[in-house]
Amino acid sequence: MNQKTVQRIKKEQQDNILEELRREKAAVLTRASWAVEEVIEKMGRIDGEIQFKLSCLQAVNGHHDSSDLLRRRRLIYEEINRHVEEFNSCRQKAQLKYYYLIVTREALGLRRHEMVQKIYRIPDKKKKIELNNG
Repeated sequence: MNQKTVQRIKKEQQDNILEELRREKAAVLTRASWAVEEVIEKMGRIDGEIQFKLSCLQAVNGHHDSSDLLRRRRLIYEEINRHVEEFNSCRQKAQLKYYYLIVTREALGLRRHEMVQKIYRIPDKKKKIELNNG
């Protein structure tokens, strides 16, 4: 083999390794992004449950207060507050996954995160509601 052939083979091997590294970087970023996305989507589903329960609560609040309605109202409040706890727990997880995504980007040499911040907006923490006996 002549010198040019050896250099060409080395260049091809180097190009293959670089391409493999690019693919692996993309895969790592994709997995980190999906992890954030997954938790934010779960928060959306939980928020949907909260909104549904709030509408149920409004429907129950329109009627006169019987012991059955008061019990039902109390159960709905408890369900809403359980969903709020679950939402806030998911929010903490989303913040952690988002942090991992940013650290991964930084480790790969990506320093600008403005677009990532726009894409992966983590909703505010929710507050529990108090039982209203009226």
